[in-house]
Amino acid sequence: MAQYAIYCTDSADGSALRQRHMPAHLEHIGRVKSQLLMAGPCPATEGQTREASLLVVEADSAAAARRLLESDPFYKAGVWETIVVRPFRAVVGAWVPDPVR
Repeated sequence: MAQYAIYCTDSADGSALRQRHMPAHLEHIGRVKSQLLMAGPCPATEGQTREASLLVVEADSAAAARRLLESDPFYKAGVWETIVVRPFRAVVGAWVPDPVR
């Protein structure tokens, strides 16, 4: 398994769609939480008009990480306009118990 960082920017209707589909999204998160190293919203602030989401997941490939995201009700409802999936390797930080050398 490898780690992947995923950044999703909301569509123009993302905020309204988030509210409408939040219960189904949280149910989905409960089913896949073993693959999530961290996940959460990036609220719109400082003149931004759209929210976003940031996740770090464990998956067998970038395609598998994207499929995980595409199975989310937020994706199916059109909350996210763009999705970027990149390999990620945690090296140091409060959430990294044993830094990779």
